[in-house]
Amino acid sequence: MIRAFELAVQQLGDPKLRGIIWWSLLLSLALQVGIAVLAWWGLKSFATFEWRWLNEAIVWLSGAGVIVLALMLFPASFGIVISIFLEQIADVVEARHYPQLDKARGIPIWTGIWTGVVFLVAVLAINLVMLPFYVLALFIAGLGAVLFYAINGWLAGRVYYEQVALRRLSPAEVKVWRRANSGVLWLTGIVIVFLGTIPILNLIVPVLGVAAMVHVAQTLKPPSLPGRPFNPPAPPR
Repeated sequence: MIRAFELAVQQLGDPKLRGIIWWSLLLSLALQVGIAVLAWWGLKSFATFEWRWLNEAIVWLSGAGVIVLALMLFPASFGIVISIFLEQIADVVEARHYPQLDKARGIPIWTGIWTGVVFLVAVLAINLVMLPFYVLALFIAGLGAVLFYAINGWLAGRVYYEQVALRRLSPAEVKVWRRANSGVLWLTGIVIVFLGTIPILNLIVPVLGVAAMVHVAQTLKPPSLPGRPFNPPAPPR
């Protein structure tokens, strides 16, 4: 998994990825601004008490809350970003590191966008449900962060892998492979979400995450798939 991210970082300078990175960066930035505005509006709406000092305190705390919520919820937008640029990123990575692979059949862009929207809604819903537990966990050093990265890492690992794997496998096969490699996909998702909460770096994480997951997908252990022999790929170049 570590090697997958190393290879992904090394390829960020690839001329074929530069345009994708810039578009991904702009879209990610727009989404982050949108999330921040919604978070500000949501937090500020609580300032409806009769006491002015309490309303002012809530508004002041909302500023800090917006930053925290924007960073926490930003990874939720990754599904939409990667659905738009997935095919281009994966093709560039495979052409360089896995030239022996047949051309992927790909997935329709609207299917990818729908998957991204479902991921966004799932992340928002689950994190809203878990918010009280995150707050309670703040009283236990590090537990809140562990819960956040564990839950969102599982979701990210799943959506990134499915988006990449559906280019070459059927939905049923993707499910079998995912279950057989749930641990490494979970850890990969945790790394993606962690990087996604680092300001500035998080703007290129959608591209970095797809590139890394392409490598991870090529190194997963094969499950038992009746009637479909597994041909392990050559090591990445």
